[in-house]
Parts: sequence; C-alpha cells; structure tokens
Amino acid sequence: MRTQDRRPEHKLLTRQSFFSDFLQTLSDRGRQFMALVGLEGADTAQDFVSLSEALLRGQGEASGLALAQDILAEWRSADRQKRLDYLLILARQFGPDLEKLEKAVETWQRDRTPENAIRLHEAAEPKRQELIRRLNMAPGATGTILDMRTETLSRMGEHKELKAVDADLLHLISSWFNRGFLVMRPIDWSTSASLLEKVIRYEAVHAIANWDDLRRRLAPVDRRCFAFFHPRLPDEPLIFVEVALMDHAPAAIAEVLAEDRAETDVSKATTAVFYSISNCQVGLRGVSFGNFLLKQVVEELQREYPALRDFVTLSPVPGFAAWLRDQEALDTPLETGPTLGAMLERPDWHTHTVPDAVAKALEPLVATYLLAARGQGNQPLDPVARFHLGNGASLDRLNMLGDLSPRGLKNAHGAMVNYRYHLKDLEKNHELYAMHRELVAAPAVRKLVQTPKARGKTSPAGNHFFDQIRARAPSPDKAFIETSDGRVITYGGMLRRSSELAHALVKLGAKPGDRVAMQTEKCTDALMLYIACIRAGAALLPLNTAYTIPELEYFFGDAKPSLIVCAPGAEGDISKIAGDARVATLSADGGTLCDAIPENAADFTPVPRGPDDLACILYTSGTTGRSKGAMLTHENLASNARVLAETWHFSPDDVLIHALPIFHIHGLFVATNVILFAGASMLFYEKFDPAQIIAAMQRATVLMGVPTFYVRLLGHKGLTEDATAKMRLFVSGSAPLLPETFHAFKERTGHAILERYGMTETGMNTSNPYDGERIAETVGLPLTGTEVRIAEPDSGKILPAGEIGVIEVRGPNIFKGYWNMPEKTASEFRTDGFFITGDLGMIDERGYVRILGRGKDLVISGGFNVYPKEVESEIDSIEGVVESAVIGVPHPDFGEGVTAVVVRAPSSTVDESKIVSLLESRLAKFKQPKKIVFVDELPRNTMGKVQKAVLREQYRGIYTAR
Repeated sequence: MRTQDRRPEHKLLTRQSFFSDFLQTLSDRGRQFMALVGLEGADTAQDFVSLSEALLRGQGEASGLALAQDILAEWRSADRQKRLDYLLILARQFGPDLEKLEKAVETWQRDRTPENAIRLHEAAEPKRQELIRRLNMAPGATGTILDMRTETLSRMGEHKELKAVDADLLHLISSWFNRGFLVMRPIDWSTSASLLEKVIRYEAVHAIANWDDLRRRLAPVDRRCFAFFHPRLPDEPLIFVEVALMDHAPAAIAEVLAEDRAETDVSKATTAVFYSISNCQVGLRGVSFGNFLLKQVVEELQREYPALRDFVTLSPVPGFAAWLRDQEALDTPLETGPTLGAMLERPDWHTHTVPDAVAKALEPLVATYLLAARGQGNQPLDPVARFHLGNGASLDRLNMLGDLSPRGLKNAHGAMVNYRYHLKDLEKNHELYAMHRELVAAPAVRKLVQTPKARGKTSPAGNHFFDQIRARAPSPDKAFIETSDGRVITYGGMLRRSSELAHALVKLGAKPGDRVAMQTEKCTDALMLYIACIRAGAALLPLNTAYTIPELEYFFGDAKPSLIVCAPGAEGDISKIAGDARVATLSADGGTLCDAIPENAADFTPVPRGPDDLACILYTSGTTGRSKGAMLTHENLASNARVLAETWHFSPDDVLIHALPIFHIHGLFVATNVILFAGASMLFYEKFDPAQIIAAMQRATVLMGVPTFYVRLLGHKGLTEDATAKMRLFVSGSAPLLPETFHAFKERTGHAILERYGMTETGMNTSNPYDGERIAETVGLPLTGTEVRIAEPDSGKILPAGEIGVIEVRGPNIFKGYWNMPEKTASEFRTDGFFITGDLGMIDERGYVRILGRGKDLVISGGFNVYPKEVESEIDSIEGVVESAVIGVPHPDFGEGVTAVVVRAPSSTVDESKIVSLLESRLAKFKQPKKIVFVDELPRNTMGKVQKAVLREQYRGIYTAR
C-alpha cells in the first residue's frame, strides 16, 4: 500500500492542482457569460485582436479567464502561418500607447517627481505585457506562453520587429520562473515512464540511444539524476542534471558512459561529476537561474554522501571547431609535417599515429578560445563556458581527445573541459565575472592562452585598419570634411588624397614599419597624412605643436623616424636635430611633402598589415619622468572605433563639430576614427571659438570636446536650448568635467553631457550610456569588449564595489607596450593581462566608474591616504569658488601636507578661514588642507588637464622654507 507523499513539493503541486481546478470552474462560468454578450465564436486573426482587446478591458475575473483560454486555444490550434500572424499583431498593435507616452515624457521633463517617473514607466510599458500577464492566469497557460516564445525565437531572424515581443516575453517569463519557485526531484529507473521518455527526448549533451542506454545511466547506484520543475508545469521538466559518482575527475566521457565500465563503490566515491546538464525548454532561453540549481544538487549530494569533496563537470566545448576555422593557427605545420588544418580535415586523425601531436597543438587554442575569445558584453564566446564560469565555477582542466563521438569531433575536435565548483568560492567567482567579466582558471590553463589571430580571409574588411575604413566608406560624393572656409572634401577625395600622400611617403623613403613624425598646424592634409601612413604601413608619430626643440630632440632620438613632416619655416631648426631622417613640410597651403607626389598617384595599393602591427606611437605627457611612447596597433584603433560608433549610435547622417587638436588621441583617434567608421561627416575647425561653434550647431549633430569647451560655451550668451535643438550628443573627455559644468549645461540646453574615460595607452575604456542615465562625476560603464576592475596598487588584490584603488583595464583597445621600454611595459601589466592605468578610482554599486585622480596625486599625510578629488569636490561646492586643485607637498611633521590651490570668482570674498571652517564639518581632520593658496588660474596642458606636477614643484617649499 502506497503511503501518503508528505514531501513539500508534493504539497505544492497538490495545491497547484486545486487552484487550476478552481480557475477552470471560473472560466467555464465566464464562457457562459461571454455567450450571452456575444463575445464567443468569431473569426481568426481579427478575432484574436478583439478577444485580446476585450481581455485587456477587464470584464470580470470569470470572463477574463474564459477569454484567456479562448485566445490560448486559438494559438494551440493555429498552423505556423497563423501563429506568425498573431505574433506580428502583438508587435504592431499591442505596443505602448504612443500618445500617452509622449504626454508622460513631457510631464516628466517638466516636473521630475517620483510620481511622474512612475507614470512614465507605466506609459512606456507595451500593452502586450499586461495581455500576456492576463493570459497566464488561465489553467495551463504557462506552457503555451513558453511555446509562444519558442515560436518567436524561431521567427526573429526574418522578422526583426518580433525582437520587441521577445523582450517582453523574456521579461515576464524571467519573473515567473524565479528560482525560488523551482522544485528539484530525483529521477531514477523507477520514475514514471512518461517522464523517463522526456529524459530521452530532452537529453542535449550525450544522446540516449534507447531504453537500455537510459537504464545504464539511471539504474546503477553510482549514478544520480535530478530534474527541476515549476509548479505551473508539474509534468514538464525544465532542466536535467546527470551525475556520476567517481573516485577521480574523468578526462574522457568514455570513462563515464562506457557500457563495460566498472561501478564505483559509492562509499569510496570522492568526486561528483556533472556530465550532462540539459535545458529542456527552448522558451526559457536567456532565463538565468544563477548557481542556485547546481548548488542545490551539490548540497543534496553532500547530505547523501558526506565523503564527497570534489564537484566537477565534464563539459563539451561546442563552439570551438567553428571558431578555429577562422584562426591562423590552422596553417601552422605540426612537428610531423602537415599543417594542423590539413590533419583535422582527415576524418580518422584521432586514430592516426600522431593524435598526440594534434592534441598538443589544440590545447593552447582551446584555452585561448575559452578564456580570450570574447563576444557580446565581453562574455566568453563558448555558451557552456559562459554558464559555468558565470555561475562561479573555475576552469580546472582541459581534456584533449575527451569526446571522440561524431558530435564531439565535429563541434570541438574531441576537446572537453572540467569546470570545478568550490562552494566557498562560488559567490566570489560569480562577482568577479558579473562585475569585471573576469574568468577564474587554474594557472596551468591560464598560461596556455595566446593572442587570438584570425585568418585574413575572415571578412572583406580584413584585419588591416585601412581596409575597414574603405569598407565602411559611403558614396564617394558624400562629404567627409567641410572646413571653416566652406571647402568640402568628399570620401572619394579622402581616398584620392591619402593615396597621393602615401605615394609621396614612399618616394621620400618611408618603408613599412618606419616611423613618420608629424608636427604641423591643424589642416586637412595633416589628417590625410595620418590615413596615408596607415595605407603605406608606416607608424605615425603625431607631436604636439607646443613642443620645443629640446623636447623634439628627445622624441626623434627615441623613435628614430625615417621622415619628419613639419610646418614650413621650421625645417631649418628641425634638420639640425633630425639625425638620419629626411625632413618635409606641410601646411594648408601645401609644402615639400605635396611636391613629392608623383604623377598618376590617384590609387595606392595598401601595404599588408596585421592587427598587431604598429599603427602609431603617441608620447605620454611624461609628468613622472621620461616621456614614454605608447605603441598602438591597427586593431587597437579599429576595435575602439567600432565600439564607440556603436555605443554612441553614430550613423552616416551624423555631422561632428571637430575643434580638437589632431596630435592627441581625442581629436585624431576618437573623433576622426569614429566618423570614418560611421561614414559620417565633420565640420573641421582649426581652433575652438564659442561663437563659431554655436553657429555650427544648426548644421551638426555631435560635439566632442574637453571640459574647457563647455565652460567657454556656458560663458557665451548664444548658448540656448534653441541653439542646441538639432544636436543629439555632447561628449566630454581628456580631463574631469566639474559637476557644476554638467548641471549648468543641462539646465541651459536640456542636454546631459556624456563623459567618458580613456588614456593614451588604451583609447577609450568607459562611457556614460547613450540611452541610460548620465551621472555627473562618473565616467560611466565599461565599453563592450573592455574589462575594468579596481585593485590594490601594490598587491594587485581585486577590490569590491565601493572601494578605492587603482583602475586596471583589459581588452583589444589596450596598447602593445612602450617603445624601447620592455621593462617598463612589463611592470605596467598584471600577469593576467590587465594594464595598470595609474588612475585612482572606484566602481559604484551600479557599475559606474568614478575617477579620483592619478595614483601619483595621492597624498599620504600622517600615514593616512587622502584622495584629492574628494577634497576638491567639497571645496568646489563652496559659493564663490570656481575650481580647486589639491596636492601633497613635503611637510616636516606629516610627510606630505594637504594643500589646496583655489581659484575664486572675480567678486568673491571667500577666504582661507571660511573654507577651513566649512570643511571642518565635511571632512575628517587628516583630509583638511593645512594651507590654502589663492591663484587667478590653474596651470593646464593643451587638453585642459590641470598640471599638478607644476603646482607641486611651485609650492614644494611652502612648509619647509625658512
């Protein structure tokens, strides 16, 4: 006689059954009501619309359930075409009420209260979300809605508008399938046949051939299987987890599934092996249950088998073979003669006499694929790696020749992986992944990682930077540049002129890999020279026009350019320090470089250059000693341009106001490259003039500038909301943007300035979002493909959100190293490839990065760390203060004395005593300045950055002078 089942999940399912019966009774009564009022029995697509609208109007609970059941029944009986029709109706007719949304937006912009924010949120919600919620009240609805999403996913490729429907379905399904609702049930050979049949059907990793094969997986005592269910789908498993109890971590699936294997004595089992995890419902794709599910299985196994100490997977690597097809490594000869690619094309390579040589060549490539090959959101390309590493596992071991089944050979050339689950490390590892996309791996695996090198045949745009520019170039007649005097250079003209100058470079002796130094005025030909260098395979060395002869002598001696291009009139002095380099001139009016252009130079065949080849050298400011030449590659430039054009929503319709210098990364590699990659246009100004820039806004859409630009614009009466009405984006960088400037600009124009963060060595790393909230005093979120973390400067220990440390970055945008300085390069990188920026900062709870100053600007006073930005923020908020700079200078008692250099407003009466008094209640005593100095202005470099090194030198004797 069967005893009553008292398990909690049984009670939950029993209550669910009672609730479903109750709802069915309600819907039957509702259907009787619908017949009376004429809502029952209409025709297909139009009927779907009328029934759905009636359901949204809400005509009572009983009739609502009946309506929901009729709509769901209509879906279940429909063929594929009718189902597509229904989904398109949801996309086109059940979106947000646009009139209501526009009114809510206007109200919110006029009065930003919490209540109006709620109204805006409600107005923005598509009507289909509420419709789907009401449908889900009907008995059996949840499974049908999952089926709707499965159909939506299969149709999105041909009907892009269904992406909005899928987003709503995913949003709702994610909330319904909260992991707390899921019920885990063991599956064994005594489980009902109907459920066992589903185990066979849904097995997605290692196919189950027949019932005997299934018995071999479930009947032995050293095999366990668990399934997870949702109360609304009591007979439909969501996920199966198959486990083998063993005395070691297996290296091959044959150890687990071989028919003649010996059973493990479970009393001696030390290792639980998760060898198959199958997602049963396509409609749940993208719904994450976190590490909750596997953690629950681990805890259950630990209760049953206390001797278990290791929990590992034996996982496939499903995307490896597809990724490898585009890698240069396939062309590498093996020790035995043929190339890796040629050997892998042999169907019997794994039974050949040299499988070990193939496995040896594949192992570092598998490690590279799993740990270095990244996709959207900087996540691993491999879906299984994303699942396990994202859930807190570590990559423990690679197993070459681990799966020699036809499927394993086709998808991964036989490779398998052991991911290890340490319960005590799950949360920490998960946080590293979620916050920083950092992947935890055993050192033996990590050291195998190489730089991925795609074959040149992967795309028409290739790996060569100029090929990508040319591939994105719009019509030859489209304007690329319009100068301040109205002269227009089209994209066709850009290609022609850069070809001519590339020929001139070659004629003057510049060879691939040579450095070409450029110190000229800002003109269109200087920009063409940059593109010409890329085409000719040379590395451009752009130099600040303010550099003096002694400074230039250092740069020329270090970089050893073969050609120096300078302004006319400067060639005499330049020739004296040029060494073996040839000297040419260039300006808006021509020069000897232009004179070197040969006849028939309208076309130039680009010199082949790979992604790792040098594209340019930019020298850093050198405030901490010898100036360093940062080597940027073709892929550094290309990856940053691609990401920025996408992040900032650039299109060919955009017109950029370009008033930045072109010897700096901001004006040359951010502004110019983004325009080239978007096929857009720019208005090209030699210098920044507020009146001229405001007038240009009538024809432009984007301005990129430094904070000084925005301060000067605010000082001009012509800056109004009307003047900026046609603009869509204002970007600020190269120096910190004061919150007062951010808020004043937004108040005056309605535009929130987008602040981003980059540096010479890395290009851009982070950006405030284009669509999301732009927050003053932050530089936003990491760009796609770039990892950002905060670490202790000395130990490299990774710090959690909210803690201050040094900012470290990793990604395809990070430079190759410092020219002629291998030791310095090595010291600036962590062993896992992260570049130590030297900037102090923190990542807040929302993931936004805040910059708190340079590491060298940190003040250590009396043994306490003082972050200048924190003190500056408090001083700058005092009425009458324009801005401040906080520095540390030698102090006989404290080591360094906190010193504030302050600029007052012209009519301000604020003095040292008032500032000191106000700071006493705002800052700890050790953070308060020991002295305050007033100046008319702070020293700045050409990009607007405050030169604190100058201030430290100027005031270094303020406490020690006698």
